[in-house]
Amino acid sequence: MKLRTKRTVLCLLAMVVCVMLLTSCSSDPGTSSEKGNVIVDQLGRTVELPETIEKVCATHIYGGKMLFAMGQKEKIAFQMQIGADTEALAKVDDFYGSLPTVLTSPNGTDSPEGLLDLGVNIVFTDAGKGEEDAEIFQNAGITAIAVSGETFEDVYETARIMGKVFDCPERSEEVISFIEDLRTKVSSQVADVADEEKPVVLVCGSGGVYSAATKDMFQHQMVQTAGGINAGAGLKGKWTNISAEDIILWDPDYIVLGSSFGVDDVESILADPALQTVKAIKNKHVYIFPSSLGWWDFPLPQSVLGIIWTAKTIHPELCTDIDMLEMADSVYKFIYGYTYTELGGVL
Repeated sequence: MKLRTKRTVLCLLAMVVCVMLLTSCSSDPGTSSEKGNVIVDQLGRTVELPETIEKVCATHIYGGKMLFAMGQKEKIAFQMQIGADTEALAKVDDFYGSLPTVLTSPNGTDSPEGLLDLGVNIVFTDAGKGEEDAEIFQNAGITAIAVSGETFEDVYETARIMGKVFDCPERSEEVISFIEDLRTKVSSQVADVADEEKPVVLVCGSGGVYSAATKDMFQHQMVQTAGGINAGAGLKGKWTNISAEDIILWDPDYIVLGSSFGVDDVESILADPALQTVKAIKNKHVYIFPSSLGWWDFPLPQSVLGIIWTAKTIHPELCTDIDMLEMADSVYKFIYGYTYTELGGVL
């Protein structure tokens, strides 16, 4: 009897071990898939990842900022001079400040050869430049992953792609939740504004007041989320050239210039003789994004601040509880590990 019981126990144990082994085997492909030896980038390219990540970089501002947001500063190969915020970071952060710069790296940083010299084996390229741009690096032996950030959905997809590349899916969801929570906060505060009461906002690029953000750009979603109507919603492409007649026809309530760059300033637009009948000019509702540490109106993780600032500017009565400096400190701390104030930013 005891022998039979013992055999039964042994059989049960054997069955448990088999189940565990089968479960382990069946879960391996899923785990491998999540970490990803292969990923699909935002051009739909299937990209095989290197076994180990040595050094990484990005060829454009958006990709570079997302590397910081994803907590990958320690893997960046050189000081990507991609705005005043990273220049400020190099002054306060010993590690980032110690990295080679464009001038100190052997063969620069704008070619596959230069990146290879710096040990780069993953580069994030601009999906907007197409497959050809990515293949230049891929053909040189550097894994090229194309990413895009013109919509919130694009930004979230980039976060998830980087989460697979760097095996940090938790950080991906943190980034997505952080941005989405702030976006939802703004949306809820302007949710009761009727369509007919939403102000028309003209967002202008580096070409000055006669270049408009179109429906294909991040700025379109930025204005919509802030409770406004994008004046350039009927346009396609990127930064479309417009005329004084277009602006007069749209008659925007607000004109907003891109952060810290461009051929125009507030005073020159207010003085433009061709625009004196426009509501934004008559009411002196012409502004520039206030950040001294780079863009808030560009597809970047910190551009959630552009949404918050836009809502506070066009609906001040609905956003009295928002302190922009506190918001900026929080967002920059999340992305860079330093507050906006610690990086020397002013509003």
